Amino acid sequence: MICISCGFEHDEKFCPNCGEKSGTPKITFGSTIESTFATVTNMDKGFLYNLKNLTTRPKTTIDEYLKGKRKGIFNPISFLIISVTAYLIIESILKPQPMASESLIDKVRDDISFKIGSSGGRFIKDYFKFFWVFTVIPLSFLTKLFFKRYNFIEHITINSFILGHVTLLVGLISFAVFRFTILFNPFIYIALIWYIYKVFYDKKNKWEFLLLSFTVILFFIIVLLSIITIIGLLKLY
Repeated sequence: MICISCGFEHDEKFCPNCGEKSGTPKITFGSTIESTFATVTNMDKGFLYNLKNLTTRPKTTIDEYLKGKRKGIFNPISFLIISVTAYLIIESILKPQPMASESLIDKVRDDISFKIGSSGGRFIKDYFKFFWVFTVIPLSFLTKLFFKRYNFIEHITINSFILGHVTLLVGLISFAVFRFTILFNPFIYIALIWYIYKVFYDKKNKWEFLLLSFTVILFFIIVLLSIITIIGLLKLY
């Protein structure tokens, strides 16, 4: 057979010249769907592999990826994007609980702080997928600031895993029960504290690292509220 990549003639399973696999079937609609579905659902690799291992051994899974293990582990940025997308699909079907009653809204409708928050909130709602994925950047600045270890890109990687996992697992379960949206879901932030602690903790300074994890998320919430306020001001004025 002739290698499709380099044109070398051989009878091996893999091309001796370039390593290309022999006999790879042509891409069809069916093969594309099958490949995509297998990548997402395969428990030994892909999306569900991430979900399973980030639940049972988050620190080990992330450490292995940072050290160079790529086989089987789903790309962290893709994992985050798919997690947020899946969450938003379920949220759109189930519908979130209103954050305030109509009577309360009527009372504060003319209040300037309400107008700013409402304006910013509407913008975030329209572009929430991009906004929530973007939050991995300020979260990574904070973990880098408080924990020092790793470079900034590695912090982006770590927090993509954590944010994606917490959004899908904790976000969906708590949303199904309480109908809290992500931004106002306390279980999301509690889970973020726990996972950041589990990934960064030092056995000799457990309580210090737990406090640092709590501080990171406290500042993270402040940053999110600040962003919403700034967007609200820009939209309003």
